[in-house]
Amino acid sequence: MDEPGCRSTGGLRASPSGDSAASSLERDPLVVGAGPVDLPRKRVEIELGRRRHRLITGPSGLVLFVCLFLPAIRGCHEPVYPFETPMFLPPYFYGLAFAFGAAAVTVRGMRNAIVAIRAITIAMLAFSAILTMFSPPVGIIELMITALIFAGIDTSGHSERRAASAATIVGAICTLWFGFWTATSDALLGAYLSLASSIGLLVGGLIWVGETAHQVAPLILIPRAVARRRE
Repeated sequence: MDEPGCRSTGGLRASPSGDSAASSLERDPLVVGAGPVDLPRKRVEIELGRRRHRLITGPSGLVLFVCLFLPAIRGCHEPVYPFETPMFLPPYFYGLAFAFGAAAVTVRGMRNAIVAIRAITIAMLAFSAILTMFSPPVGIIELMITALIFAGIDTSGHSERRAASAATIVGAICTLWFGFWTATSDALLGAYLSLASSIGLLVGGLIWVGETAHQVAPLILIPRAVARRRE
């Protein structure tokens, strides 16, 4: 029963004295949720499991990215570095993206890596379309190569198998590309290391595809908050 001079407000007792809400309202201990609340458990990241390809794909991608800053071929008066030619940058950025993907051990990390791979591919598509206007033969070739990579990574979903397929495709294309460079007499250290890392990316991608051939989606358990009454 409510005390005289007070009115009930659904588990809260308000004093008619007109004082501030902080001083005039107090919780009824019998109201569910008024007592201590057990906070949700710390977020649990879903792990991808053990992957053998990481020992090959990760270092190969990092070495390929480092080659961006190494002399690739001899120029007229000085060595040519890949970062000086924007149209040749994608292979090196792909190397960094796949190294990041190889280092991912959770579903969230793999999702972020796939987003990065797609961003590079979309940028390549846009650049290839523009290049086609100025140099149709080169632009069309790059457009075809980018479309092949885009078919591997696709535009929807974030499955690990898509990343593995894209790594295999990029590794194969880069092996052919840097193999052509190293076949010339003007090839320097950067070209040879790029070829070796591309082969490693190809091998790692093939192992990765095999490891995800029978991939099963993990069961996701969502922690819940539990309300308790104060004793």
